[in-house]
Amino acid sequence: MRHSDVSLDNCLKCSVCNSVCPVMTVHPAYPGPKHLGPELERFRREGLPCDNDGLEDCLGCERCDMACPNQVNVAELILAAKGRHKKPPLRRLRDALLARPALLGRVFSLWPALSNRLLAWPLMKRLMALTAGITARRGFPAYARPRLDRRPQPAEEEKRVTFFLGCSMRYNEPELGEDCFALLERNGFAVAVSPASCCGYPALANGQPAEARRRARANLDLLWPAAARGEAIVTACTTCGQLLKTGFTAQLGDDPALAEKARAVEAAVYDLGEFLLDLAERDQFDRAFTPLAHGPLAYHAPCHQTAQGLSRPWYHLLRLVPALEVTDLDAGCCGMAGTFGFKEEKYPLSMTVGARLFQAIDSAAPEAVLSECPTCRMQITQGSGRPARHPASLLREAYGPGQ
Repeated sequence: MRHSDVSLDNCLKCSVCNSVCPVMTVHPAYPGPKHLGPELERFRREGLPCDNDGLEDCLGCERCDMACPNQVNVAELILAAKGRHKKPPLRRLRDALLARPALLGRVFSLWPALSNRLLAWPLMKRLMALTAGITARRGFPAYARPRLDRRPQPAEEEKRVTFFLGCSMRYNEPELGEDCFALLERNGFAVAVSPASCCGYPALANGQPAEARRRARANLDLLWPAAARGEAIVTACTTCGQLLKTGFTAQLGDDPALAEKARAVEAAVYDLGEFLLDLAERDQFDRAFTPLAHGPLAYHAPCHQTAQGLSRPWYHLLRLVPALEVTDLDAGCCGMAGTFGFKEEKYPLSMTVGARLFQAIDSAAPEAVLSECPTCRMQITQGSGRPARHPASLLREAYGPGQ
């Protein structure tokens, strides 16, 4: 039995989920999570026609789940409904491609210099907007040749963690991966890079449940050996972390042969900031930082970090660095929502949702904004004009030259 089967009857129609929805605050016509989730699910289970285009406006931030006083899995119900939602053929094709960032990454990183020039070419951007519904107002992240998978694997007898790269780190930001590895090594851990591919969240968000289940099945097989050895499975992307901590049982828990393995892998997953902060709280974290010559910085907590029940671990780690001034913006959802902000018809809504965050950044006037989520960083730079970095890169810098 799925978690949502149990939780559906707990919905009392209190509308708390609607009150925290970032889309409802800026889009009055949006039906809201209560209606799209538990209310319509009751009709869907009776076989009644109740498809709703409003499903496509859900950001997948999971704030509804966090706010629900009765533990209704509202976001899970909406994601499942997205998988049955009917779309026009071209939009369905576009969303099938956006659901597979690892496939796009493999293709574009074959000849990254050429790919980056083509994707930035104004004519190509207009063509993608006209034919594929990819907005020309959004810049693609630069692609790089994958190199992190070629890292030598440590010996089994070493104290080590298994690192889940995610698509952005593997194909767009390999230097960020090196920063993350350096932090772990500085604190006494050897790093084994998992060959596991895309976490599968983009597939769920784009209405491709079969692809998400395939990804979950493949990744479970690849991550299970690390969990069986008692190793921590660490990732530095909050969306990957949220999926890896909950998605295996949600998608594979109905198979008794996989359920135990799914729970074991989920229990082994840590966000990198969560892992390092846990070391700090046990006095096992290297605090030998050097003062950094930076102006004031601002920190944005991604929605999927909060959905994991984490309390801004990177913000607390950064406060350990001498003389570093960091402001916690606490300004809600950025509006990017992964691939959502790349869609032509969703771009205006994406930027409207992010307006509160952009205003908070303007008020703080930081030198740069720090955030774990790669698409949050894209949205922050586009909406505020400020550079955005992953906190891991700044923390590695704080250990001084040569680290």
